[in-house]
Amino acid sequence: MKLRENQVEPVRVGVEYFKSKNAVPSIIVAPTAFGKSIVIASIVKELKEKIIILQPSKELLEQNYNKYINLGGEAKIFSASLDTKEIGNVTYATVGSIRKAVNKVKELGITRIIIDECDRFPREPSGMLRSFLEGIDAKHILGLTATPLKLQTNRDMFGNPFSKLVMLTNRSSKGNFFKDILYVSQIKDILRLGYWTPIVYESIKFDASYLQFNTSKSDYTEDSVRISYRTQNLERTIVDKVSELNDRKAILIAVPNIDDAERLSSVIPDSAVLHSKLKKKDRDFIVSSFKSGAIRVVVQVNILTVGFDYPELDCLICARPTSSLSWWYQFVGRGTRIHPNKKTVLVIDMVDSLGRFGKVEDLVYEKEGNRWELYGNNKTQLTSVPIHDFDVNDSESDITMPFGKYKDRPINKIPKSYIGWLLENIYWREDQEDLKNNLIKEIE
Repeated sequence: MKLRENQVEPVRVGVEYFKSKNAVPSIIVAPTAFGKSIVIASIVKELKEKIIILQPSKELLEQNYNKYINLGGEAKIFSASLDTKEIGNVTYATVGSIRKAVNKVKELGITRIIIDECDRFPREPSGMLRSFLEGIDAKHILGLTATPLKLQTNRDMFGNPFSKLVMLTNRSSKGNFFKDILYVSQIKDILRLGYWTPIVYESIKFDASYLQFNTSKSDYTEDSVRISYRTQNLERTIVDKVSELNDRKAILIAVPNIDDAERLSSVIPDSAVLHSKLKKKDRDFIVSSFKSGAIRVVVQVNILTVGFDYPELDCLICARPTSSLSWWYQFVGRGTRIHPNKKTVLVIDMVDSLGRFGKVEDLVYEKEGNRWELYGNNKTQLTSVPIHDFDVNDSESDITMPFGKYKDRPINKIPKSYIGWLLENIYWREDQEDLKNNLIKEIE
């Protein structure tokens, strides 16, 4: 299997990392549909050293393992869910299973670890991942992810809780286990090279006034999401829209809860419901039927977002209000895998996610000094700022900040919490009155 031109460098970087003597836990960032399983397999095959590849689920384990076997490699699987617990020179494992074999791993002298979807593991030192890594005295730990982000809750100067996305490598209240990002593949590059399906967006008008943040301001409350969905009769809107989509082969719909999903599926022909409370065999049957074309529409409740691989998926309908950028990115990413039978993926946004987050193609990771951050369109900063503050839009103010942390940035791209702090804490000179008044307008 020949590597794509954009996979060559991350493989080289990964192999070089494992051969280095003084390594710190590090990350390779690669977009959804980049082919991380191939990158992992290629690193392992070229390295020719004892290594364990950790995954957060058996589904990802099977996907990664199969790619390595297809490359001609030999490996063992250690996973209770797959009913096999073997350790070899190359071992694909789930953390929940192999953590119980820490003494055996240490005895075999395996100190090199790859962690797929490394953002999905807790950062706490007491967590089972950290306990396993420390137990085997791991020397080289390489994480791979499309979203090197974690949600963090803090308190403002008045003691009120708020939440923000932080880069895994930036210091936070829970520390930063990963110290460096070795390589970043930007979304715009994979799209330019033709390895992402072009996205066509369609927005449906949505009234967000019903939405309320939860106490930690990390996402909207379940009640307000349900009220927003039902008050605006999104079910009828979805049914009407699906009836128009005769040119789309496979449609994935996200709705807030199981009741909404079941009601919606009951009125959409050739559809099925998918959620975590279904039995495993029923979930597997629905997924396989969807991929084979036996089912055209799947209505899902927060389940097919990470690791779901169906290249022919050509339409996504987002009817689940969320303030989670990671969720929006992962959901849209389900349709970006290329396939000869599709030219575009249609993303229908019914809850103003596009207005809040912008197009996923505009997301870009940038390093300033020793610190990485994530930005959206028009250089809007999305990490290290309160979630309830940022609002991605296409407009840009003609007024820029003349001083401070956000110097030279348009004032409508500055977090409202920071503007509030400025207005409360600095002395405004007479010649700064116009700036002060414009800042006040931004937070009104």
